[in-house]
Amino acid sequence: MGGKSTLKHFIAGLVLGVVIGVAVGTVGTLGIWMALRAKETPFAGYSLPGAPFTEERLLADFLDEHPWEVGYCAMDLGTGKTAERFAERPVCLASIVKVFCLTELYRQQHEEGLDPDHVIEVHKHGAITLQAAADLMIGQSDNAATQALAEFLGRENVNRVPALLGIHSMSADILPEEGTLRQTLDTRIFGERVAVDGLPQHGTARGIARYFELLLKGEVISPAVSGGLVDFFLKHPKPFSLQYAGQYDFAGKGGNILWTRPPKHYAMMGWGLFVTNSSGERIALCVWGEWFPEAMPPEQQSEFLKFVTDSLITIVTS
Repeated sequence: MGGKSTLKHFIAGLVLGVVIGVAVGTVGTLGIWMALRAKETPFAGYSLPGAPFTEERLLADFLDEHPWEVGYCAMDLGTGKTAERFAERPVCLASIVKVFCLTELYRQQHEEGLDPDHVIEVHKHGAITLQAAADLMIGQSDNAATQALAEFLGRENVNRVPALLGIHSMSADILPEEGTLRQTLDTRIFGERVAVDGLPQHGTARGIARYFELLLKGEVISPAVSGGLVDFFLKHPKPFSLQYAGQYDFAGKGGNILWTRPPKHYAMMGWGLFVTNSSGERIALCVWGEWFPEAMPPEQQSEFLKFVTDSLITIVTS
C-alpha cells in the first residue's frame, strides 16, 4: 500500500508540475511577446497636421494639447518679427552647449594665434588635430572630443563665452564635467517639472536664439570669428525640418538626453539654428522639448519638433 501511495503522489506531483510549468511558460512567453509588440508598435500619442501653422496662436493651442513641454524662440532678422513660448524658461540644453566650446576654439585661434592643426589626445580617437576634434564635436556630437577640447581650451574659458557675448540667461557652468552633468540630471528627474535657475548645462531658448542672431550679425567675438563659425556650421548642415529642407539652409547644433532612474524618466530634445536662403532671409531660432514620454522614440520626438520648427519659420516669415 505504501508503495502504491508513493507512486500516486509522485504521478500527481509530476502532473501538477507540468501544468504549473506550462502555465508559467505561457505567461513568460506572453510577457516577452507583449514586450516585443510594445517595441514594434509606434507611439500613438499625437498626430501632426498636414501643414505648418501660420499663426502662433494655433501653434500654442496645438502644443497645449500634449503632455510634454515645448518652448521656443524664433526671430526673422530682416523684419524683426519674433515668436516665443517659454523663451526664458531654463532647460537642459544637452549638446547644444557645444557651440560655446567651438566659439572659444575660434576665439583662441583668431585672438591668441592658436594653431588649429595642434594635436591633442581624444579618447577612442587617439591623437588628432583641434580642427578634427571640432568636426567630431559638431558633426557627430562626439562627447569625448568635446571634453578633450574643453580641457585643452580651459573649461573656465568655455564657460565664460555666454557672458562675453552678453547672454546672461545661461548657466555659469554651461559645459560642466560629465560627473556634474549626471548630478544635474538626477536633480531634474527627482525635482520639479520646471528647472530652477542656475543648474549646470541649462539655459534658455531666447539665449540660444540670441547667440545665432549675433553670429549672423558678425558679433560673436568679432566679424572674423563669426565668419569662421558660420562657415564651419554650414559644413555640418542640420536639416531639422519636414517642410523646408532644400528651400533653406539649416545650420547649428542639436542635442538630446535620455535619463532614467526607474521608474522615473527624463527626455529632452532640441536644437539651436540659423536658417538662411538665397533670397537673403535670415532666421535665428531655438526649439526644445522636455519630458517626452518613455514610449515615444527619438525619431518621433524629432519629427514633432521639426514640425514646430517649420511652423515657426512659417509664422515669422509671413
